[in-house]
Amino acid sequence: MEMVTSPQSRSRRRLMLVVLLSVLAAAVIVGAVVVGRDTGILDGDPPAWASTLGGVLQLAGLALTIATIVWLVRSGRFRADRGSSLRRLSPLDIRSLQQQVRRGAPQDDADFGLLRATAQMMINQSWYSLMLVGFVITSFGQALLKFTPLFAGLFAALAALGVGAVAFAFRDARLAKAFLRAHPAPEGQDSHD
Repeated sequence: MEMVTSPQSRSRRRLMLVVLLSVLAAAVIVGAVVVGRDTGILDGDPPAWASTLGGVLQLAGLALTIATIVWLVRSGRFRADRGSSLRRLSPLDIRSLQQQVRRGAPQDDADFGLLRATAQMMINQSWYSLMLVGFVITSFGQALLKFTPLFAGLFAALAALGVGAVAFAFRDARLAKAFLRAHPAPEGQDSHD
């Protein structure tokens, strides 16, 4: 017998899983720090090459993050969604719109202006992932400077999350562009942005 679940119950389970995994990760990190004080897991003496490369990577990651912020502000992408009608919607409604854009199959009663605004927002937000790349590079530099198992583990966790987030952001942008191509704005009708 197949059990039918509602989208709300699935999202609640997903939220509970994310909260549980976050609490578990925080507990592992705190435990590693507390236990690691006596075991030497926090005491690292990096070789000269690791220290030099770590410093260079930290500066490169910081430069990439700052350059991305400046570029986002100067290109207008930072303020692009400020006047959007999406700001008045609840997060649940925005997520529903994003799912419709990802699937490329709007519901029958869908407001195409809101869907197009959502797709444009998803395209604009993909560029924020460049800041995340800068943070990951900075974290790798920190791991090389500290040269300890704890910082290596923290970098590995952050890098895995960062790669996943960047991949999903650019996948969403690709799907949003496909949605905009498949559902062009009607002639003479203003969008909701």
